[in-house]
Amino acid sequence: MQLVSIIGAHDSLRFAEIEEHLPTASTSTISKRLDEFEEAGLVSRTQYNEIPPRVEYALTDDGDEVRTRLEPLLEWATENS
Repeated sequence: MQLVSIIGAHDSLRFAEIEEHLPTASTSTISKRLDEFEEAGLVSRTQYNEIPPRVEYALTDDGDEVRTRLEPLLEWATENS
């Protein structure tokens, strides 16, 4: 769920920008989580038909609600670890 928090802290992020925030996560893991969150309706994926191709990820309204509810828990976990 850290991924939801990272995306929610920005209007939208490209894949490489997400990777920068998660240096210990593999590319395949991030990709898989993004697919799962998109399927669950928490993240939207927008592909722009440009060269080179550009894809951006943003939270949906449901994703933003999840982020809002998770923030206190993530803060507590950080303070108490």
